[in-house]
Amino acid sequence: MQLLANTTSPFVRIARVALIEKGLDIEPTIVDPWADDQRLRDANVATRVPTLITDDGTPLPESLLIVQWLERERPPPEHPSLLGHDTLATLSRAGIALGVIDAAVHTIITRKSTAPVLFDETPVGLRRRRTMAEGMARLEEIARRVPLATDGAPTLDAICAVVALDYLCFRFADAPWMPALPALDALSRRLRERPSFGKTMPH
Repeated sequence: MQLLANTTSPFVRIARVALIEKGLDIEPTIVDPWADDQRLRDANVATRVPTLITDDGTPLPESLLIVQWLERERPPPEHPSLLGHDTLATLSRAGIALGVIDAAVHTIITRKSTAPVLFDETPVGLRRRRTMAEGMARLEEIARRVPLATDGAPTLDAICAVVALDYLCFRFADAPWMPALPALDALSRRLRERPSFGKTMPH
């Protein structure tokens, strides 16, 4: 089994956390999606990370498809569930975090080809900023009400919320538009004690 990845993608981190929590601590094969790495092109025509190559050689792209495959191949009770007891609520909360992550990643990608200030002040840039700020504020409110990631393995909503927070701290640390997020900060610090989160921090 092989995981084609890079060291900064939050989508890669979601997949890596999920794999580790399911008992598959695969050392990632680092590729550069921007350099047209042939290994990545052969496995994924979109040249996106993460891409998991299973033991029979089947390529599986996209973090959520990898999570879905893991739930089928390594189901509970032998392995922890990534969806929890209330699958709908877990997926709904994870969707908020994924919206934040998508807005953040597309902001960084667009900045690569345009002047950052010019893009950030465009209607699209401002909308993505709003998605990040409002999405994190909603996740903060949820984290205050709902015990995300208690004593057991974290479910997908907690994974995505912490990945979103850590990625924003990595890419937008000094952004004045970011709200205060004490509950999510505490959740991130707590989950960072788990190998799945501690060893996958973006760098």
